[in-house]
Amino acid sequence: MRTPALGRTATRTRRLLRRVTSPVRETVRLGANWAGARLSPERTAHPWKRVWLTRTDVRWRNADTVVECFRVADGYVATVEYTDRDVTWQLTKGPVPLASALAVSALYLQYELTPHVDADGRMFIAVAKEHPVEAFRNFEAKPFEYTYLDGYRSLEELPSWIGRVDIESVYTRLSSRSSHELPPG
Repeated sequence: MRTPALGRTATRTRRLLRRVTSPVRETVRLGANWAGARLSPERTAHPWKRVWLTRTDVRWRNADTVVECFRVADGYVATVEYTDRDVTWQLTKGPVPLASALAVSALYLQYELTPHVDADGRMFIAVAKEHPVEAFRNFEAKPFEYTYLDGYRSLEELPSWIGRVDIESVYTRLSSRSSHELPPG
């Protein structure tokens, strides 16, 4: 027995509405999950876990966010990737010394801040009361100092507000270069 025309129309309309509203519902769900993760009071100070370390690259993961530092040409590049949104961007302006790339990575891992780039192409971050802050303008009520991040050659040169515990073993591994030279003769 065939369903009456009104019933078939109602079924088709429901299917069409589900198909049309599904992407909107999914976007709202992803946005709510992202906001909940960012604003949740239960967030820990260091929820990152190192998941990869070789002689040329390191990767940290926290849920759907990945921070990676890898060798390129004569330096290292640090990137951040949101895997749930298929978005990746560079934390460094290009290849920089290993200590600088790890400083920028640690800045993101510890404070979720990305450096700014000045007119000369140098990376810097605003610092207020011995902590890095997100700042685009300098207001008198909140004076900032600016620290450049692209000239560090060793971990000892890093500012005190960058925790070195998580990056010391990484620095040791990435800075050790095995010799691949051919034997003489």
